[in-house]
Amino acid sequence: MLDVQFATRLRLCKIQALIGFVLLLVFSLISYNNQSFLLATILFSCAVSGSFILYLLYWTRRVGLAIHLLNVNLFVLPLALLITGGHENTGVFWIYPLLAITLFVNRFWTAVTLYGSFILISSLILFTPLSGLLVTSYSFVESVRFEVTLFVLCLICLAVLHSKERADEMIIQLHDEDIRKLAYYDALTGLPNRRNFKSNLTRLLRRAGKEDKRVGLLYIDLDNFKQVNDNYGHEVGDILLRSFSDLLKETVRPTDIVMDDKFDELARLGGDEFVVILNDLSSPISSAVVAERILKLFENGFETVENTHSVFASIGIATFPDDAATPDELLHHADLAMYEAKRNGRNRFEYYTKDIAELLRERNYIEEQLKIALEQNRLSLVYMPVFSCHTLKVVGIEALLRCQNLAEEGITPEQFIAVAEKTNLIKELDLWVIDNSLANLAELQQQQGFTGKVCINISGAELKNDSFSRAVEELLEKHQVAPSTVELEISETALLLSDEIIALAFEKIKALGVSIALDDFGTGSTAFGQLNHYPLDSLKIDSSFVRELFSEDADKTKMVKIFNNLGKLYDLRIAAKGVENQRQLEYLQEINCDWIQGYLLSYPLKKPDLISFISQNDADDTSIKSLEVLS
Repeated sequence: MLDVQFATRLRLCKIQALIGFVLLLVFSLISYNNQSFLLATILFSCAVSGSFILYLLYWTRRVGLAIHLLNVNLFVLPLALLITGGHENTGVFWIYPLLAITLFVNRFWTAVTLYGSFILISSLILFTPLSGLLVTSYSFVESVRFEVTLFVLCLICLAVLHSKERADEMIIQLHDEDIRKLAYYDALTGLPNRRNFKSNLTRLLRRAGKEDKRVGLLYIDLDNFKQVNDNYGHEVGDILLRSFSDLLKETVRPTDIVMDDKFDELARLGGDEFVVILNDLSSPISSAVVAERILKLFENGFETVENTHSVFASIGIATFPDDAATPDELLHHADLAMYEAKRNGRNRFEYYTKDIAELLRERNYIEEQLKIALEQNRLSLVYMPVFSCHTLKVVGIEALLRCQNLAEEGITPEQFIAVAEKTNLIKELDLWVIDNSLANLAELQQQQGFTGKVCINISGAELKNDSFSRAVEELLEKHQVAPSTVELEISETALLLSDEIIALAFEKIKALGVSIALDDFGTGSTAFGQLNHYPLDSLKIDSSFVRELFSEDADKTKMVKIFNNLGKLYDLRIAAKGVENQRQLEYLQEINCDWIQGYLLSYPLKKPDLISFISQNDADDTSIKSLEVLS
């Protein structure tokens, strides 16, 4: 069933059930007073059934059962009115609206079946010896007129219903196409994303292995790109990424490409990382020609419309089958070679060699430092306030992990979390963050009267961790924190397991009473139809989409609204990340987004600053001025 149509029919069912319940009670009493005991009994029975339908629709999620019972009532009532004649023989006139409602609360073919069945049964009652069942009587002309009217009404209603379904299907198809692009193509550059790239690379290497061909992979990372974002803002950074992707398409000549689509050999893996696949190389060094063409784009820095930025490229090269036998291994080795290029001065390319495995030592070093940080309690948390989109009051805080000894060496949380994700350390880090977040939340609740939620990011590894839900339950009991004040966030990109595994893991978490948010929504490949399989409470729209608001690309601008509207069909709270200017805030308020967070309202805060910030936010008027960052 199409989601939009389902929501419309559900609202119609709720309204019809409520109104019908009241009317059935009234008319059953009238019929009883008029000594129409058979009709009164049927009407009262349907009213009792209607009360149960109301319970199912408004207080449980058993919508399917409610609609089945509603269909039974909508079938029995017209038959009862036909047989008894209704109050003062006016029952026939009530049959038409009841059957029209039957059509519009069901899908097309279900409606056809129900309506057709009623026409058949009513014809048998009116024109065969079954007419002996009738309490009242109809002339032959009245019977024919009744059946003809039913048939004409059926044709009219079904024509309207069919047209509406076709229109809804077209709308959903357009939305699905937008979502498909998001699932397989990067929203900023239009290049294939990581998921699409890995699929293409797997297919290509399989073919190259059969044909005994050599394939090269160039892994490109833009140096100093973070400084552009920090100094000029994300909007300028996005312009630079789009400009580079356009030049990359022109630089990689058609003779270099390997896929049917000219740009399927290119991909943006995320951030400032790009890859190029080169097919049928004569030797491993042949890929150097393309790498040199790419590096020439950065000879004097990288030019955008307004400025020349000191951005350069580091390129790592790996070759199949010389350096790797699988797609993952090829990508990993090209990645290692790229880091070697950075280490050797940047704006250069390096081939993968076994010596580059030295870079693995760096990752091992990070892993060791994380272990030390856990043992010596050198980890800490900062908190990103989360605000109501309309009142701008703090409704929650997002806990963000920091590591002191790694920060002193310039290693970012993104870097050490990426290393931890590849080891069991991520599970220890998750529990450390949850433990300390709950401890601080309990303190905020007791000392400040804080009533908001604490939002805690967890790794996708926890979806396969059978002991995770029990560990969370023990920590909730330890800190005496109400589960309803805790929200666990998991990135959409972590949902690569089967729906059954994900749903089971989420159900265990939900059983604790905590809520679940799908973080970075739009960056993965989750279809809207999948959301109904998961017991989610919130969608957090990735900041990259918020930054695209009011961009020149109208398709990208509308994605935030699409996420917001379709997400709310599933009764999910919508949160938008990365709000950095007033115009973005006003737009999110206009489309009725629920929660927001971003540098416009606050930067991540240490605990003492957070306490002051919350106190000020509670005391001040809701204005941007009152939400200045505390230093």
